[in-house]
This record gives sequence, structure tokens and C-alpha cells, in this order.
Amino acid sequence: MLMDQAKLAERIEDVVRMRTILHPKDWQDESQLMMTRWFDYRFMSPIEATMAFARYYIAGLRGYVRRHVDRELSETVSGIRSGVPTARVAWFTALWRARARTDAIFVPYDLLIDFSFDFSSRRKRYWTMLPHQLHASPKNGEAWWAVFDDAVEDLLPRRMRTVADMPHYRIENDLGLPAQRHFRDLILSEMRHQYRMLNEQIADWVFVKRHLTLEQVLSLAPVDADRSEIERRARAEAEDRAWEVRPVTKLDKADLLPSCFAVAETINETRAPCDTCALVDHCKTAAAEAIEITIRTTGSGSPVLSADRARKRLNTQKCRSKTKPLPAGSSDSESD
Repeated sequence: MLMDQAKLAERIEDVVRMRTILHPKDWQDESQLMMTRWFDYRFMSPIEATMAFARYYIAGLRGYVRRHVDRELSETVSGIRSGVPTARVAWFTALWRARARTDAIFVPYDLLIDFSFDFSSRRKRYWTMLPHQLHASPKNGEAWWAVFDDAVEDLLPRRMRTVADMPHYRIENDLGLPAQRHFRDLILSEMRHQYRMLNEQIADWVFVKRHLTLEQVLSLAPVDADRSEIERRARAEAEDRAWEVRPVTKLDKADLLPSCFAVAETINETRAPCDTCALVDHCKTAAAEAIEITIRTTGSGSPVLSADRARKRLNTQKCRSKTKPLPAGSSDSESD
């Protein structure tokens, strides 16, 4: 499968922007976060995911202000600036880190943000939350997590159903990528605990949504089950639901780039997910290109890191220059 070069260039450009405005410590865990972030965002670049998080934050903030402060004000308040900056700025770094913290707990952005504003409304606050204040703090951590776990327990399975609208996880676009395998493993695990007939589940996940192969789901059947009869019933069920069948949308290989693609510092072929990723060679090549472009345009593979190091060196030099040398012989004993 060939890769659309224009789309590949766009992804590399996103990585260049990331390298230009953020410190490496802010993106060094992107490959691990790719496997814990909600399925909707696993094929977005980190920049795209951060901007999606920003849109949900603004929507959540405006909803909070509309309900608790002022309806007219809610139409204009945003809490953060718009767009991706061209240089390092505190508000975008805070937004990026808030998105990364959300990725680490496997939850849709809007669900986390709506919960956080709702949780905030129950407590006495004198200002609305900024992105870095959305998560549990040392002060409210125990209460936050207790309420959060109860709030999302019933919502996440329902949100999983909306993933059916993403062609990235359908069989026709399967590249055996870690994110795709994880999605299918989770679906199969859930199916083992459902009370629906197996033929109904096959109709749903194999023929209507096309997220699993027939062989994968039939492996869940009891040893003594008539698999041919289960398949026949499943096909009949799917025919009755023909209007629900998702359209075949064949994606370009560039549409299936995982979110950690081309982020050099996250590549480690000795551990997951890189060790089983079919795109790892493309990833390394694109990562090298992103670094080359960043050096060519900024003079460094990480201008933020270089600036930090230069500042620390300058501060060290200033401190040393203020230290006066001891007078000659001052270290000698006053008398023998």
C-alpha cells in the first residue's frame, strides 16, 4: 500500500511544529500515550489531539459559564488563546500537558472535561478552571477519583459504540497496528461478558461494523457448538439490518499513521508498541526528516531544549563571575 506524500508531509510538519515550541520532556512519552489515549484520537498527531482537546475545553468552559455565571459572557469566553503558537508559550505547554494527562487515563476528552467542570460546580470556587486545573489535585484527589470512577463506569461502554463510525478500525483498513489490535482485543474481551446470542454479536461486529473477522468471533463459541449454524443465523441477522451496514471507506496508509509517528524520542523497537508496529521503518525515516527540517529552520533539533541549556550555562557563568577568588595565602594556617 502506497502512502499519500502530501498527507505524510502534513504529519511531519506537525512534528516539526511540536519540536519547535515544546521541550522534549513534553513529547517523550507519546508512544506510550498512544496506547492509553481514547481510540478516537490514536491516529491524530499530538498537535491535532491537543487542538481537539482545546475545542472540547472551550465548549466545556462555555457550558459551565452559561449555567453558573452569565449566558452572554459564555458566548465569548475561551480560557485559552486560539491556534498553535510559533514559539514556546506557557498556555500552550499547559494545554499540551493537560491533554497528555487525559490520554494517560483512557477517557474521551469531552467526558473528562465535562466531568471536571461539573465536579468544580459542586465545590466553592472563585474562578473557572484552566486546562491544567481539570484533573485531580493533591488536595481533592481522593474525592475526585472516587466520583470520576463512578461517573465514567457506565459511560465508557456506550462511547465505545461510537468508535464504529471510525473506518480506521474496520477490517478493510487493518494493518495489524498496535492500536488496531488493542481495539479488537478489547471488543473480544467485552463480548465474552455479554449476554446476547453469539450470532447477534457476529452480525454486529463482523457484518455490520466490520471490526472483527468471522474466525475471531467464532473462536468464542463453545467447543461443541455448531459453528456453521451460528454463521448462518448471523448472516440472516445482518441481512435484516442491511440499512445499518457501515459503508466501505478505504483509507490511505497516511491516514493510519499512529499519533506517535515520526516522534524520534519515542521510538524504541525493544518495547511496545514499536516492537510490533508495521510502520516502524517509515516512522524512523520520517522522524529523521522532521529533525532535519527543524534544524534547518531553527538551528536546532529542539530549540526549546537548546535555549534552556544556553540559559543555564549563562546563569552558571554569572554565578561564577560573582565569586571572588580568595586572597593569596589566605588558605594557609595563621601559625605553624
